Amino acid sequence: MSNSKPVIIACLISLVILSSLFLVSCFKPAASYKPSQLPSLIAFASDRDKTPHIFTIKPDGTDTRATSDDNSTTDGLPTWSPDGKKIAFASDQSDDYEIWTMNEDGSGRQKVSNRVGWDGLPRWSPDGSKIAFVSEVYKGSGPSYEISVINADGSGMKQLTDSSTWNTGSNASGENERLGWNSVPTWSPDSSKILFASNRNSSSISPILYTMNADGTDQKKFGLLFDVDGTGANWSPVTNQIVFVRGSAAKGDIWVMDGGSPFPLLTAKKLTSNLDNNDTPVWSPDGKQIAYVSDTYGKDNIFIMNADGTGMHRLTYSQSNNDRNPAWR
Repeated sequence: MSNSKPVIIACLISLVILSSLFLVSCFKPAASYKPSQLPSLIAFASDRDKTPHIFTIKPDGTDTRATSDDNSTTDGLPTWSPDGKKIAFASDQSDDYEIWTMNEDGSGRQKVSNRVGWDGLPRWSPDGSKIAFVSEVYKGSGPSYEISVINADGSGMKQLTDSSTWNTGSNASGENERLGWNSVPTWSPDSSKILFASNRNSSSISPILYTMNADGTDQKKFGLLFDVDGTGANWSPVTNQIVFVRGSAAKGDIWVMDGGSPFPLLTAKKLTSNLDNNDTPVWSPDGKQIAYVSDTYGKDNIFIMNADGTGMHRLTYSQSNNDRNPAWR
């Protein structure tokens, strides 16, 4: 028994050192980050006018407005710039899905990305200088989905992930055997890291969360020792908390964990617990609430809850169409 005490003490000291190194090295709220001073507004995608477009709504459920009435163009997957003046989104306006930006009323549309293949799921860095997004890439045996980054003005695009080492493409029947998949990027509070989900870990059925530097270097599993299975992560630059989804595509639940912990999985707490599918959670600008999508009433609708899972209430009331992908200014 006496011999085990030094070992236990040494292990505890090691954990403390590792924790300190992890916390000091990254994931600190940026001193320059300033939430938008504009009135709070939630953008979301909906097919309520038959063609998917982006709408805005106040957090109290009033004043729903469409950003487009062009039925020849499909828009979706919105995200706000840190200053709240622009919405980045995916659109097929140029026939191929690209990343675009616009003002909150839909004016001033500008194309940001310009490449062959689907581009979507844009996420602005907290410092407002860059946009991370997902690109469909064809290389070798078949398509893969990779994280790319581009300057907010459309310059300097760079692909950060490369699934070619584990993407086996399609078999003789045309079925995907192992499709390379990296998706749903979100930035650390100081804009130095990108957190994303990937299926590169062949030992797991579910996607695993990974981090990398903003330039794509140092790609590794998020946290120490324990894999964090999940996707749809959204990192709050205000509270350093991460909200994410765990479960299947048909039955997901919203979870929250500490982005500054060396063992984030041990801090994870489930916020929803029902028979419905809950996904695409995002933080309110002050980090006190979470907007998300649930099919509780059949169709997908936007819901809001407090950061601790209390106070859940419905924001949109679509009965025949779907409201998805909320983004909160």
